[in-house]
Formats: sequence, C-alpha cells, structure tokens
Amino acid sequence: MESTGNAWETGVWRGWYWRFDLLTVVAVAVLECIAYYASGGRYSFFFTGELGTLIAVVLVVQRAKEKRSLNGLAVAAVSYLLGFLFQFTLGYAETHAVIAHGEERAFLLQNAMTFVVALLFAWLYGWTTDWSERRRAELAVQRAQKEADTRRAEGDERPRVRIHRKKKRRGRGRRPKS
Repeated sequence: MESTGNAWETGVWRGWYWRFDLLTVVAVAVLECIAYYASGGRYSFFFTGELGTLIAVVLVVQRAKEKRSLNGLAVAAVSYLLGFLFQFTLGYAETHAVIAHGEERAFLLQNAMTFVVALLFAWLYGWTTDWSERRRAELAVQRAQKEADTRRAEGDERPRVRIHRKKKRRGRGRRPKS
C-alpha cells in the first residue's frame, strides 16, 4: 500500500514514468488538434501525428532515468495510435477521400510503416542514450583513476596545507618618527 501511495505522488511506478508519459501524450494530442484546425485541415493528422510522436519520444527518453527504451516505446505507441484515431474521427473528410478512391491499402501501409519507424526510433534513441550514459560514466571513472595515479606517482598523496607562522611582534609603543 505504501508503494502505491508513493507512485501516485511521484508519478513513477517500477521505472514507468506514467504521469510524465501521459501528460506528454495528451500535450502532443492537443498540439496535433491545434495544428490541424489552425491550418484549416491542410496539415493532416498523418504528418502531425508523425512529428508529435517523435517529439514525445525525445522528451520522455531524456526525462526517464530507468527503462528509457520501454517508456519511449509506450509513448510512441500510444501517441501514434491516438494520431491514427484522429485521422479516422476528426480528419475523416481527408481519410474518407483516400478510402473512396480505393487507396485504403496504401493508406494503411503508409500508416503501418510510419508506426514501425516510430517504434524503431523510440527503441534506438533510448538504447543509444543509455549507452552514452554508461560510456560517460566509464570515462569518468577512468579519468579519476588516471588522476589518482599521477598524484601518487608524484609523491603528493596528501593535499598541501599552508603553514602558518606567527607574526613578528613589534613594540607596543609609538612608532618612531622617521
């Protein structure tokens, strides 16, 4: 029960950044709708969904500290499926025109390929981010080890300490006039 309350407060449950993932998907969906209606329907949900999915993946992978690839895959899948849903509901006029001309197979294939690319991008971006952080940590350890070795080789094991000397006391009387 304690861990559930903590998950509600932090928005993280077993490495899943569910609150940030959800807020990112909702924000991207709102921006997709704004772009569609602001352009008067000329900027279709296919393109906004694709762009929004990639932006959402970048945001989530950068924010997550654990399970980056899985958080990115979840956001990519939900965001893209929401964009696909928008194509069939809010952007129905454009989708209906494509289907009416008998191009539904090409339409679905194009959406499926874009979905696969989005999932591949999410996994690859999460994996490379994890790899670069591991590599950065390894290099930091190597640099620290090398610095410690050079200090030991110079014979300077302990840090230098300033030696304080007592000030010379001058007489308590007046200063002699010169």
